[in-house]
Amino acid sequence: MTLSVVHINKYRKAIASLGAVQAEAKLIALWLDGKADSSVQAYRRYIRRFLDFLDKPLKKVTYEDLVEYSTQFQGQADSTRRIYIAAVKSLISFAHKIGYIPFNVGMAIKLGELPDVINERYLDEADIKLMVRAAQKHLELATTPKRQYTAKRNLLIIKLLYQAGLRANEICQLTWADLTPRNESGQVYVRKAKGSKNRTILIKPKLWTELMEFKSDASATDAVFSSQKGGHLERQNLHPIVKAIAAVAGLSDKVSAHWLRHAHGSHAIERGTNPVLVKDTLGHSNLAITDRYLKARPNDSSALNLMDL
Repeated sequence: MTLSVVHINKYRKAIASLGAVQAEAKLIALWLDGKADSSVQAYRRYIRRFLDFLDKPLKKVTYEDLVEYSTQFQGQADSTRRIYIAAVKSLISFAHKIGYIPFNVGMAIKLGELPDVINERYLDEADIKLMVRAAQKHLELATTPKRQYTAKRNLLIIKLLYQAGLRANEICQLTWADLTPRNESGQVYVRKAKGSKNRTILIKPKLWTELMEFKSDASATDAVFSSQKGGHLERQNLHPIVKAIAAVAGLSDKVSAHWLRHAHGSHAIERGTNPVLVKDTLGHSNLAITDRYLKARPNDSSALNLMDL
């Protein structure tokens, strides 16, 4: 037992002295140590897909990240999903065991049915309006130029997350060069993320005008939404903004940026938008993922044709 503890502590100290990229590479090498050569390549593929999805250091992985990742396998064989999720759970468990991460969040993810993310995180159109009004109220109460800038930024973040259906990392990475005029309005160019293709999203004239007013004299290479220290707003700092506005609006404390993306998909389907167009706008890898919105919020049901009780 003592030898085992010393062995683990040795790895932990070595990894702790490395940068994030090198540390994760060594962590994976240690995790794969002892596995059959025929399995190593497959396991690397499973983990690469997850890390590409995560788009942040493994040390910052959350239960919510794992839930979102598990929904990426819609339309694929259940055995495929189980293999990929099991590999992620194994790596996280190993990382926790050697002290690389403080909590084993993978324990909360079961290999049974996929979580019903759409219904669990549904915001209706009235909820979106409440969030916009809450953000507008912050802007009205802002008394200094700095606070006015921050409040306006936060209001536009809520509007663009919903209207464009962007992922958290996508909205954080936007530069003004990604926003270009289109007739009387404009479009947002979204760079490849989570295995999806680059895509272009048209936005409505009112929001486009507000964005251009917010831009002021910013250069093309400047971040659309910057942090208080300058540079791009980081993903981990985006979620508190959304949660604070949701709280003022009287909504669940679990609301996150991804809830607004789900709302975009749900509301578009409910309004009769072609699922293929929703797929392309949201950047889903296949139509089976988009189909979740139709199944979660059906427009009709045989139940409606039964007698009243």
